[in-house]
Amino acid sequence: MDEPRQAAPDTPSPDDLSERVRGLARALVAFNAAVARDLGLAASDVWALEHLFADGPLGPAEIAARLGMTTASATALVDRLEAAGHVERRPHPTDRRRLAVVPTAHAEAAAFAAIAEMVDGLETVGTALTAEERQAVAGYLDGAVAVFRAFADRRR
Repeated sequence: MDEPRQAAPDTPSPDDLSERVRGLARALVAFNAAVARDLGLAASDVWALEHLFADGPLGPAEIAARLGMTTASATALVDRLEAAGHVERRPHPTDRRRLAVVPTAHAEAAAFAAIAEMVDGLETVGTALTAEERQAVAGYLDGAVAVFRAFADRRR
């Protein structure tokens, strides 16, 4: 009978990885707050922009659901972003009754300028890994994202 394989002493346990992901989440919240300060926005405004950049046009109700706020709060958020020139309201492409919130080129340029240092830093970290290490990290992070999304989806 084969004995169970033992991990090398310096190999993180699954629990260690989980704690590191939670540490990453805490660091991301602090990073988001710093970006918000740099852009002169509220932290929730930056999270909304992040969702808009990643997933394309969203309606105020979709923004509200993603950020865990009321639609009235999301409408006020969109009003602030629109007044600052970061988003535009456009007719929804398939539903005349709805509006789509779209980030402006100004918002994309300002956001990229605010996060360029972080992007460069993460590229440096990634470049230091072998192809196999990057593949393993990507697989773990993709799985972690799926766990977080499933958790949130079950609570909507």
